[in-house]
Amino acid sequence: MKLNTKLETTEKPSDGLLTKRTLAPRLQCSTRTLDDWMRIGRIPYIKIGKTVRFRYSDVLAKLNEYRVN
Repeated sequence: MKLNTKLETTEKPSDGLLTKRTLAPRLQCSTRTLDDWMRIGRIPYIKIGKTVRFRYSDVLAKLNEYRVN
């Protein structure tokens, strides 16, 4: 039996762009934390007018850069 140990970072077609309210529960943090991370450049985001959206795969890839082990 072969186990898949690869971290799955590909986005599903249904994921699309996420709002702060939909991203925060996935990352188990608050929307305020997302605001802080956006301000210091810890997570990438897309600004469309006054709205902000996130591509989940991009956010995971960026957060993996901060991985310690």
